[in-house]
Amino acid sequence: MRSRFFAFLLLGGALPVAAQPASLLPVPTSVRTGTGRFSIDSTTSIAITGHSDPRLERAISRLLHRLSRRIAQPMSRSITRTATPRSIAIDVAGPGMPVQGIDENERYTLTVGADGTTLQAATTVGALRGLETLLQLVVGDGTSFYLDAVSIADEPRFAWRGLLVDVSRHFMPIEQLKRTLDGMALVKLNVFHWHLSDDQGFRVESKHFPKLHELGSDGLYYTQQEVRDLVAYARDRGIRVVPEFDMPGHSTSWFVGYPQYSAQRPPIAIRREWGGADAIFDPTKEATYTFIARFLDEMIPLFPDAYWHIGGDEVEGKHWDSNPEIVAWRTRHGFRDNHALQLHFNTRLATLLSRHGKRMVGWDEILHPDLPPRTVVQSWRGTQYLANSAKQGFTGILSAPWYLDHIKPATEYYTADPVPQFDELTPAQQRLIIGGEACIWAEFITAETADSRIWPRLGAVAERLWSPRTVTDVADMYRRLDILTDRLEGLGLRVRSHPARMLATIAPGFDTAPVESLFTAVQPPSFGQSANGIRPNQWHPLTRLVDAARPDPDGRWLTERLVRRVARDPNDAAARDSLLVLFERWSLLLPRVEALGARSPTMAQGVAAARALARSAVIGTEAIGFLAAGRQAPAAWAAAAAAELKRYDAPQGLLRVAIVGEVRKLLAMASPPNDE
Repeated sequence: MRSRFFAFLLLGGALPVAAQPASLLPVPTSVRTGTGRFSIDSTTSIAITGHSDPRLERAISRLLHRLSRRIAQPMSRSITRTATPRSIAIDVAGPGMPVQGIDENERYTLTVGADGTTLQAATTVGALRGLETLLQLVVGDGTSFYLDAVSIADEPRFAWRGLLVDVSRHFMPIEQLKRTLDGMALVKLNVFHWHLSDDQGFRVESKHFPKLHELGSDGLYYTQQEVRDLVAYARDRGIRVVPEFDMPGHSTSWFVGYPQYSAQRPPIAIRREWGGADAIFDPTKEATYTFIARFLDEMIPLFPDAYWHIGGDEVEGKHWDSNPEIVAWRTRHGFRDNHALQLHFNTRLATLLSRHGKRMVGWDEILHPDLPPRTVVQSWRGTQYLANSAKQGFTGILSAPWYLDHIKPATEYYTADPVPQFDELTPAQQRLIIGGEACIWAEFITAETADSRIWPRLGAVAERLWSPRTVTDVADMYRRLDILTDRLEGLGLRVRSHPARMLATIAPGFDTAPVESLFTAVQPPSFGQSANGIRPNQWHPLTRLVDAARPDPDGRWLTERLVRRVARDPNDAAARDSLLVLFERWSLLLPRVEALGARSPTMAQGVAAARALARSAVIGTEAIGFLAAGRQAPAAWAAAAAAELKRYDAPQGLLRVAIVGEVRKLLAMASPPNDE
């Protein structure tokens, strides 16, 4: 079921027509609307009036292709050097940095009027950002397509706006990654953090050390040419590629072929389960650093970016403590603890990387006052670790609030700011926070499900990293995420279409409409929650009902919005009636889901959640009845209902009911005051 039904319900039956530039995502720095419009049709031309280079020309070619599909008309492919009233003029001052870096100028201005449209930028990357905005401005009426008159001046709030994609736990084919890069370009993200090695797989071909990919990847790896191609594909879209080869921990896959560099004894096998592993680099052997140096000599030419991620997280000291030779070496060299030993390892890595002009990035466990000062610390355990790194003078990147695989609603990602209001940070320390990254770890995600787990929620993170801090309207964010979803589908990303595609795999020939309706109000468990005792490993296909469900179902947000209206005004009959319609639809799903479950064990995985949803809807309906009647619910009924809802906080089989919290709010409004 598309979320447009919910918009229809909320607006009392009138489907919204998005006024422009109200659909822009991310919101630009400055927007001034004008009068008039610029028509878009097959006679519209492109004029490059300033600098031109192959990257800009390829971007214009993509623009024309997407415009042509949008207006269902062929576009002229002739590019001129002189602007006319019927042309879109692109005026770029220069190419920008030879290798796109953190200091790249991404500013642009876009001016649309009846007599022409002009995009101006200092660099090609700035023009790429403006072209995406231009495409989002295209609207139509009954007779034509056009751009409304507008003047936009735009630039990012943060220079580092990224997405980490884990391809170690589950391999992601190149075509899937390219679709992800297309989506990232649409929302103006500029860093693709490629997590290429972990305990479950080493994913890049090595000609110097072929056992890395031959024995550590199950045959699923990227050739060096594929890596070059993806880096070039990303650069064409104004996106940097930062590789991560995790060390000294999370490194089992390295040692399947090269156990001599591990602190553990062979044999060592790829780890199939999730969580920490025993295999870890031996930081006391000089041969370890020779091996890493030769590895970097081979890999670094594949990745021109100035930053290189070493991982460094979850290094459990017990793995070094269990090796008597390492313990003796540590004592002999005066290292007080394993944190100091990891500092030694990281300092050696930083030296190796600096020889290649690379700047080291690592997760927040690497933080130590004696780290090389140019080290960048990426905080994943909490915002306080970001503050700690800034106070010690280190550049910082925030990821802690933006783990997409934790299955949180877009609201939570949107309201987390890259620079939290730390009272203890000076303005200079706050400036050390250069941005952030969302992360999609792949324990419970495959290439088949990745699009739906990344999008559209990543759009909320992208806006937080690009737009002014004052852009905080959650309701408007959700409205625009719905439009973004359509745009992503147009680029080939399986976002809205994913549930139906997965259900077709799970139950071919079934009428799965009841389960699709169920998916409007249930979601997968959060990361780490037990799903009915099932803990998948790397061999599980991840084609269960939970893998088809949406991370942030449409009905959750609509219920939250309507409940907020009722909380403000219990006499808001329109909000109450809309909730009643929703609750009735959900309460009637149970017998239909049960009928499907009787025909398929996989579909039966939804019965427990359908039952809990139906009961939650009934409780919500009864609470609204008390509110509408202007009387309090009986204390015994309220207590029993509260106890029942508490049970539904936990996963119901493989799924979680997403509206329980909102029904609990209705119950609290209808219940007698708590005298405790």
